[in-house]
Amino acid sequence: MDRRSRRRKRMPGETSDDEPITLRAEMDSVLKSILDRLSMELGNRFQRLKDLDHSLGFLMDVKQLITSEENLQENCKTAAQYYSDDFDGAELWHDVDDCRMLLRTRRGTDSDIKIPETPLELLNSLVSYGDNLCPNLQRALRILLAVGISVASCERSFSKLKLIKNVLRSTMLQDRLSNLAIISIESEEFKKLNMESLIDKFLRARPGRFGRLYDLK
Repeated sequence: MDRRSRRRKRMPGETSDDEPITLRAEMDSVLKSILDRLSMELGNRFQRLKDLDHSLGFLMDVKQLITSEENLQENCKTAAQYYSDDFDGAELWHDVDDCRMLLRTRRGTDSDIKIPETPLELLNSLVSYGDNLCPNLQRALRILLAVGISVASCERSFSKLKLIKNVLRSTMLQDRLSNLAIISIESEEFKKLNMESLIDKFLRARPGRFGRLYDLK
């Protein structure tokens, strides 16, 4: 005697287990997952930028940094809480004060000297005197300049990889893919290279293999 199967009552909006998924339902599921992922990633990006602004945002306004002492010590302490392994808040405050005195002295001796207006110009000015001058301030400026672009450069790298390794190049090996990705990402520097000179160097490096094909002098 066959046992009678028991059917579970379905709730409103619930489909049966054996009902095939339609194309529209599949598209809705994929698009919703993509939108959820984008929303989460954008939220993470904005939160990182907010944390960066809260910790090192006071270094963006270089003119105010070297002329005003308002909330400077408090801002240095806040920055040290985020990057305690890189610098100390009190030492960062002293470095900013030393940097301010240095710029005043330079401006007093030579009025034609340009005062830095951006964090990059301030960092280059400090580096020109050596790494031992205001080391905590140099570290803070490097972090400020590096964190903002690190995420974007990584995303651009993955975008380039998707363009390079397409369906027609699915059998490409890792070494060639990495080399093509570097050429694509650094395309501006690649265009500056003299290809004829590079080819000549390559041929001279292997004269036995290509000597029969090319007249190498």
